[in-house]
Amino acid sequence: MNNSISVCLPIYNEAKSITKVIEEWVNCLEKLSINYNIICSEDGSTDETPRILKELCLKNNRIINNHSVSKRGYTGAVISGIEMSDSEFILCIDSDGQCDPDDFPKFWNNRDKLENNFLIGNRFSRKDGIFRLLISKLFKILHSILFNCKLNDPSCPYVLFRKDNFKNIKDKLDYMREGFWWGFTACCLLKNFDLIEIDINHKKRIDGKTNVYKFHKIPGIALRNAIGLFKIKFA
Repeated sequence: MNNSISVCLPIYNEAKSITKVIEEWVNCLEKLSINYNIICSEDGSTDETPRILKELCLKNNRIINNHSVSKRGYTGAVISGIEMSDSEFILCIDSDGQCDPDDFPKFWNNRDKLENNFLIGNRFSRKDGIFRLLISKLFKILHSILFNCKLNDPSCPYVLFRKDNFKNIKDKLDYMREGFWWGFTACCLLKNFDLIEIDINHKKRIDGKTNVYKFHKIPGIALRNAIGLFKIKFA
């Protein structure tokens, strides 16, 4: 579909936030008169998220429920949503309310730059916990060494690109189970795509807590992601 867009959201246990997040994005896209759909890659949630998504889909046929009974993981959910789309453009965001729809026009108005580029957000003032921010700073050093990355925010989950370009970078993305965006930017750099950063507002989570980056899980996630980056570079 020409000049159309799919907004892809990986979703896991976001019952407290998902209605507001989707409604905000619907309002944003309709104000801009864009031919859109919203692909909700629900990933085996154990709260009320599946029921809420079914109700939202019944109210608006532009909302697509990409449901999975078994858990695919963040990476699997993102890739599944992208591959389901038949739109020209893909916007990937997170479903926790931290990605601000008010920033989207800055991306959409630069879509003419996406022939051989990807547009990625720069969270110049991140609203994450101290420990997660510290881990991100350490990973940024590793990412820079491995891939000569000059991005300010190489793991930002606010990315606009042409779907046709995704097939050129996806072959090593499954090495990153949770740290999808670290792997995504690494693969873009390896394939000589340019990543253009756009400053974005980073809001606090609507629910106030993360369902993935809990304190006791971070060391294991960090180790798996470090191994994944080395695999992307050398495999």
